[in-house]
Parts: sequence; C-alpha cells; structure tokens
Amino acid sequence: MTSAAALSVSIVIPSWNGRLLLEEMFPSLLLATKEFQDKTGGSWEVIVVDDGSVDDTIPWIETIPEKRVKLITRRRKSGFALACNLGFTACSHDTIILLSNDVAVDQGFILALLPHFQDSRVFGVCFKSMLRDRSSFQSGGKIGEFRWGFWKAFRNYDVSDGHAPEAGTACYSFSIYGGFCALNRQKLQELGGFEPLMSPFYWEDVELSYRAWKRGWVIHYEPKSVVYLDATSDPRESTRGLRLDRMNIRNRFIFLWKNLHDPGMWLAHLGVLPVLCLKAALTLRAAFFLGLWDCVRALPEIVSKRRHERRSVKVCDDAIRRMFHEFRKKSFVVLK
Repeated sequence: MTSAAALSVSIVIPSWNGRLLLEEMFPSLLLATKEFQDKTGGSWEVIVVDDGSVDDTIPWIETIPEKRVKLITRRRKSGFALACNLGFTACSHDTIILLSNDVAVDQGFILALLPHFQDSRVFGVCFKSMLRDRSSFQSGGKIGEFRWGFWKAFRNYDVSDGHAPEAGTACYSFSIYGGFCALNRQKLQELGGFEPLMSPFYWEDVELSYRAWKRGWVIHYEPKSVVYLDATSDPRESTRGLRLDRMNIRNRFIFLWKNLHDPGMWLAHLGVLPVLCLKAALTLRAAFFLGLWDCVRALPEIVSKRRHERRSVKVCDDAIRRMFHEFRKKSFVVLK
C-alpha cells in the first residue's frame, strides 16, 4: 500500500530555449500524469523553470490550459544546477520528479517509482532510459567504482530478465541521473539541492547522490520507470571543446575534494595527481590544468563545505566502495 504522502508528485523541468523540445515531450508527460491520477487519485504539478530563454518558450507555456502546469522564469541563463534548485524550492509535494526537456516518458513511469519511497531510507530513484526507437538501451542503474584515485560513476547496468532480484533485495544505483530521476523532497532540502559551485552542469547529480549515500540514505534503480530520448539533443552540445572539458575536470575535483574523507582513498587520489598532470602536459591538454586551477581558486569554499559534510557523515567512503563492489556480482545485475 502506498501512503497518502507518496501519492503526490511535483515534476520539475529546467529548460533553456527548449520550446520545440517541450512541445514534443508534453503529450507523453500529460498522459503519464493522467494515468497516475486516475489510478491513485494523487495530486500532481509540473513546474517548468525557464532559464533565461530567448525563444518563445514562455508564451507557449502560458497557452497550456492545464492549471497545474506552472512556470518560473529567470531573466538570465544560470545553468542546469541552479535552475533545478530554483524549481525544487517551488515544489509543493513530497516526491519530486526531475526531467530534462528532451525526454518522452512511459505512461506508467510515475506509478512504478512510487513504491520505493515507502522505504524511509530512500533518497532517490534512478530510471531506465531508452532511445526513441524504444528498443535500444541508453542508461540504467549506476555502478560506482573507485579506481586510480577517482570515483568512476557512469557504468550502467540493467536487470536480467532471467534473474529477477530476490524478495527484499533492492536494485541500488550509485547515483541518480539529473535528466530523469525522482527525489525525496525533505532529504533534498536537507542536502541543499545541487552544489552551486558545480554550475552550470557536470557531476552535480553524482555529487548530490554521494552526499546522500554518506548520510545513510540509499538510491534505487527502477527499470519499469522508463523515459525515451534522442541522444543527439544533449544540451551540453552547445558548450563544446575546451570549455566543456574544463568544467568536467573542475567539477570532478570539486566532488572529490569536498566529499572524499577516507585517508587511504584520499592518499590514492593525491598520489595519482602528479601522474595526471604529467600526462596532461605531454598531451597538451590545457583543459586539465584550467579545470584544476578553477578548483584550486575555489578551495577556501570547498574546504568550508568539506568540514560541514564531514560532520554529517554516517557511512564511510570505503563502505560505499565495498558495497558496490559486492553489488555488481549479483546474478540479476547485467553490466552495460
């Protein structure tokens, strides 16, 4: 039985110049909200955060007759992380669904995720994504692995049809995926949302997830909550080359320097830095040094936040590493 508190969802959609994408996604989304309401009687709302668009997104949203579709506007583009945080503060319901504007959703995706939040430990639920042909797997649950001084966070897995999880066995995910996931609003508020230092994007979903794990919460993967996407519509494609690589490097370091506290893992990270610097110098990878410098410049704020996080830790880094090392061996886990 799903509790009354869980039978209410706020759907947050950050968007920048996404009028055509929104027009394509909304029919499937409204079908899913209708399915959810018809079968549960639950409440819902959709909050579109327009992040300084210069297209006709705003007038188009305002023509939607459904009153539960709300619009928040920013005068200037702030990036994915801050736009999401603004949307989170406007949510009325206890379960928040975060969707990028380039996805279509399965009609029953809301119903499939709700039972997970009956577990008081659950911070978030990760969805399965398929390409628009509806047969090609794109992403699923995430397996975290600590190697060569860094967390590798993007190894996908799916659930084998022939080896269903045993009763009481959860399908864990190292992280949510920022483009499509569900979150517990109270826990999200406690964490403060996405890390502003990581704006505009990259690694903010992994960093948020890792903080949740270290507080003793968990993240589940629900393969029956499915979204469909066009792999060519990644909004980061508008930020190419040096700048994108620089942000990736910066945010990866911010994630580790803020949240990695295990002495052995920390020493492993520090030990590999000279090797990475030498490799970047030999390959003339300027983005590595620029991203590292950006992180060094933010070091006072990172250190302050690191102290705060350390006071909130209930689960150590190595326990998370060992848990996912064992989890990947489960018979139902199919690495992708």
